[in-house]
Amino acid sequence: MKFIVFGLGNFGSYLCEQLVQLGHEVIGVDENLEMVDKYKHRITHAIALDATNKEAVEQLPIRDLDAAIVGIGENEGATIMTTALLKQMGVKRIICRVTSPLQKIVLEAMDIQEFVYPEASSAERLALKLDLPGVIDSFQINVNYRLLEVGVPGRYVGRTIAELELEKRYSLVLVTILKRVVNKSIFGHDTSNLKVVGIVPPTTKLEAGDVLLLFGAPRDLENFIEG
Repeated sequence: MKFIVFGLGNFGSYLCEQLVQLGHEVIGVDENLEMVDKYKHRITHAIALDATNKEAVEQLPIRDLDAAIVGIGENEGATIMTTALLKQMGVKRIICRVTSPLQKIVLEAMDIQEFVYPEASSAERLALKLDLPGVIDSFQINVNYRLLEVGVPGRYVGRTIAELELEKRYSLVLVTILKRVVNKSIFGHDTSNLKVVGIVPPTTKLEAGDVLLLFGAPRDLENFIEG
């Protein structure tokens, strides 16, 4: 897959390197030429430009990307401006690093729905999340196992947990199911939260919008997602 990361600070540079190690093509963007020079041999492409400049951003291969990640850091204004440009250009998936509640409220008003936070583990978790399509969140237990939040594939909607045969077919363990609850934000936009169901009986029928929390090896999780 192809990604673009705006901001090559600690978060952005680590995310770029993690995605490259996972086999993806990554464009790293920063207005600081020294930062670009530092990482130009460690990520697929490193470009120096001002991400708040519309003419400059329009020169990037935005429409060929699977996702754009705005990880500019403490400059909240630059994050908001860059995000607005990406929305105007029709980028379908935008993920923003946020550093304050107010910044998140403004981005939510722009209909941004995916956020990451400046904790040390955020870049690694986001890289793992982007590595597998359909994944909502990912936690690496060690090099051999992950906990994965993934939306129920369409082919399993209406079927029971028992019918999935997760252990037999995929060597996976279902930890629980999360149900999506929709609420209205202060700006009138629909926002959704996940509510944990708890212990899941094998007779439970899956519904569209359900999220499975699965435990297993990366290859087995990928086989389940891709069918």
